[in-house]
Amino acid sequence: MKHSLFLSGKGVLVTREEAQAEQLCTMIAEHGGVPIKVPLLSFQKVDADRLESVKEKLSRLESFDWIVFTSKPGVDLFCEMLNEMEFEGIYPKIAAIGKKTKAALQEHGLQPTFIPPKYVAESFLPAFLEVVDMSESVLIIKGDLARNYLFNGLIAAGIHTEESVIYSNRMPEDSEQALVDVLTNKKIDILLFTSPSTVNHFMKTVKKYHLFDCLIDKVTVAIGPVTRKRVEELGVAVTLCPEQYTVDEMMKELRQYYS
Repeated sequence: MKHSLFLSGKGVLVTREEAQAEQLCTMIAEHGGVPIKVPLLSFQKVDADRLESVKEKLSRLESFDWIVFTSKPGVDLFCEMLNEMEFEGIYPKIAAIGKKTKAALQEHGLQPTFIPPKYVAESFLPAFLEVVDMSESVLIIKGDLARNYLFNGLIAAGIHTEESVIYSNRMPEDSEQALVDVLTNKKIDILLFTSPSTVNHFMKTVKKYHLFDCLIDKVTVAIGPVTRKRVEELGVAVTLCPEQYTVDEMMKELRQYYS
């Protein structure tokens, strides 16, 4: 697959957060595509008001039996804050959703105890309920735009659960105008969406500047059923959605599509 130029000459819009976009852009170029990077996400530590609540929960970390991570930014900021707090206690058991989340934990020297069979909350919840005990307590680390699906499901099952919103998810200041320029002036054949947040920021800009014509005849790729659902809710047809919710699988789907 590495030397197959199935994307030859095709413009591919990459909307991932800046730090996560480079690897994807490299993969696109390796297959002959032209990556067009417009980051529609930036992850930042929450504001001062929320930060105090985060610190209070992290100060009680040893009182929880489980800690659940749903994303790499959550892992990175969690570890950064614990280092700032000079935490030297014992970590709870760790549950992680997604390969990137697992890899981020391992980079920080942490090993997840539980990983769901699929990388979405809908798969995580029933599997996790089979391993968590009714007497145990759970802390969920999340971003400000994350859904409440896990929290509500665990509470409904009678599990003591708390959430800590540790980072905010924003559209970078320069990205709106950059996206407008790209959609109106660049040759784009493929739109890649890796999260509902990128979809929301993308479509907000499309609607604001009346750029719907720029979406005609585009191959639209969504990673994961939640992202796909959001794309379709906003009136855009999804061309490809890999069964495994990873960038590698997305590239395999594109190769099959263009072969």
